[in-house]
Amino acid sequence: MSQKHQGFTLLEMMIVVAIIGVIAAIAIPNLLRSKAQANESSAVSDLRTICAAQITCSTARLTFGNFAVLVDESDGAGTSFLDTTWFEGRTKAGYIFTMPDADTDSFICYADPVSLGTTGSKYFRIDHTGVVRYDTGGQPGPDGSALNE
Repeated sequence: MSQKHQGFTLLEMMIVVAIIGVIAAIAIPNLLRSKAQANESSAVSDLRTICAAQITCSTARLTFGNFAVLVDESDGAGTSFLDTTWFEGRTKAGYIFTMPDADTDSFICYADPVSLGTTGSKYFRIDHTGVVRYDTGGQPGPDGSALNE
């Protein structure tokens, strides 16, 4: 009488581990790329929100403002143009937001990836024109590539 052994052989287990490894090697880079793309989409959306706040501020106060001006509630609670969590150098969804210039005629706001290639592969900019511009090598200038609408 021969006994039947139950269970898996070492070869069968090695094949299963190899298959799981191949699937992981395919899936993980796609997952990381999707996360970076989601961060970029979030950054562009935030820049458009900042631009809308700037336009509202300019209409109400006849000047564009920096983050401190946009979150100011000196006219009463709830009178800020942006959510009060915004500040110079804020990191959100893998991007750092800075606004080096804001005056009566114009403003510039940048969104730079925290870790280029990991949290995002593009640098973004928006200004008083409302056009989002990007560059892969650093902060875009006023004539940088415009994001497709």
